[in-house]
Amino acid sequence: MTTLLARLRPPYRLRSVYERLLGTEVEVQIVARGRAQAEAAERAALDELERLTRVLNRFDPQSEVSHWLARPGERVGLSRDLLTVLERADHWQRVTNGAFHPGADALGALWRAAAALGERPAPTELARQVAALRSPLWTLHGGGEATLHAPFPLGLNALAKGYVVDRAAEAAYQAPGVRAVLVNAGGDLRTLGGDGLRIAVADPFTARDDAPPLTSVRVRGGALATSGGAHRGYRIGEAWYSHLIDPRSGEPVAEVPGVTVTAPDCATADALATALSVLDVESGLALTDVTPGAAALIVTRAGEWRTSARWSSEP
Repeated sequence: MTTLLARLRPPYRLRSVYERLLGTEVEVQIVARGRAQAEAAERAALDELERLTRVLNRFDPQSEVSHWLARPGERVGLSRDLLTVLERADHWQRVTNGAFHPGADALGALWRAAAALGERPAPTELARQVAALRSPLWTLHGGGEATLHAPFPLGLNALAKGYVVDRAAEAAYQAPGVRAVLVNAGGDLRTLGGDGLRIAVADPFTARDDAPPLTSVRVRGGALATSGGAHRGYRIGEAWYSHLIDPRSGEPVAEVPGVTVTAPDCATADALATALSVLDVESGLALTDVTPGAAALIVTRAGEWRTSARWSSEP
């Protein structure tokens, strides 16, 4: 009888919001058999968030990635987590022919500095940095070691945030009595269990929070990430430039102001969303279609919606 009553009791739903991950607001939702199970799952997620932030947050000078970035030329032993992110960065740089590139941050630094002076970066500076990006950023050795070669800023956030979201959601979902989990870091999210949820796709042409969404998409047992440069960037004279830089040319992207990607995991969704903002539309859709379980909605500068083969909007 006790077991039957436990099955009939409605699940406990927990929702919390924290400022925990790489400076981003993080939402955690848990559906569990009872309050104790939900709170234990939440604690597992938060512990994993904190642990991986100490590994992957480049804005923390004490993090593992910061220590590694401060030791170019040295062969350094790295944690499995950091090595995994580096391996995945290598993969995405390769399959996108450089459209995804951790060295794009160095180009962003040039644009920020020039914009502060009211001018574009010098063509020679951009050309020099683009050429430098063609050299290997690092070498991954056997035995868990890596050597950094790049003498310029690197950014792994396009992958690291998704990786942390995945690990946190999985840690919570493995806790006893848990039925469903959502971890959402600034709009990049992972859901496990339950019936999934319907996510509104924001209009990339407006910054208003109360603007009606373009459409919505259902995410169940998977992840969603977005990318866009319509509202972040640099004003130089009368011109507006996106903060997203094409690492192959050094120029801000202009043709794709909004991308939404769904994928089996958030690290994949994050990396693919970044790449699709840079690639031409046809190449981006082709890459999405060969990425297992991925789907994408691309909004062009002209306002056209382009979708991959697996994309399915909900009214």
